[in-house]
Amino acid sequence: MSALFDHHVHSDRSDGTVSLEGRAKSVAIRPHGVSDHYPWRDKLRNENDLKRYLEDASRLGLRVGIEYDLGVAPPLSAGLREALHYVIGAVHQVEIDGNWIRYDDAGAYVKGRTKLFKQAERFSDPELQRRILERTLEVVAQGIDRDRIDILGHPTFSALQALGDPERVYPEEWQERLIALCVAGGIAIEINESYGVPHREFLVRAARAGAFFSVGTDTHFELKPLDKTEAMIAAAKLRAESFLGGSRPRIDLRSSTS
Repeated sequence: MSALFDHHVHSDRSDGTVSLEGRAKSVAIRPHGVSDHYPWRDKLRNENDLKRYLEDASRLGLRVGIEYDLGVAPPLSAGLREALHYVIGAVHQVEIDGNWIRYDDAGAYVKGRTKLFKQAERFSDPELQRRILERTLEVVAQGIDRDRIDILGHPTFSALQALGDPERVYPEEWQERLIALCVAGGIAIEINESYGVPHREFLVRAARAGAFFSVGTDTHFELKPLDKTEAMIAAAKLRAESFLGGSRPRIDLRSSTS
């Protein structure tokens, strides 16, 4: 499975530590593209920056995507969206009643950078959990319908992941609704090495529903082995032919309706 294409790799054009030139060399280690955050502070602020990024990475022979910040990023122009090899949509925060619910602390905890999730009590509130889950579905639906994303990045990452058992914090009915959005929209579900998501039961449900999948290291540093990803794929018994290979899903269900 290690030969599967790694779509989710960052460079120093956003918050990665490796240059585009370095990424162009590391494809010899494992096939991969680049997919930097959009928007990103003073580096990928607008479509002009994004065009330069696309041109520079393409000139080096790289497959080029972006990690599009769902619920935050401005709409992409149709021409630029089509020029990219793929668009990964990902949720890093949600807006509820005008307030941003951010997942930075949860992400640091999930990745092992901190030993304590200090906001555990806050996110244990059932009503807040319900609203986060509903808002997540809304921004993913918008990403599919308006922004035409190709891959849903780290699908079950949120502050709720940091609370523990995913089958408890992500009700089965909610998982089925998220999977149904992806299948109906013709987008792939990412298996994310960095966050270790989605969990086995989610992947089994997604495979049963006929979903596509993609591999995403989500690395900001040098490439490392895909040990966690390979174990997740094996545990869910996913078929190699259901994975993307550096481009948009082979069957773009949206093309017949747009």
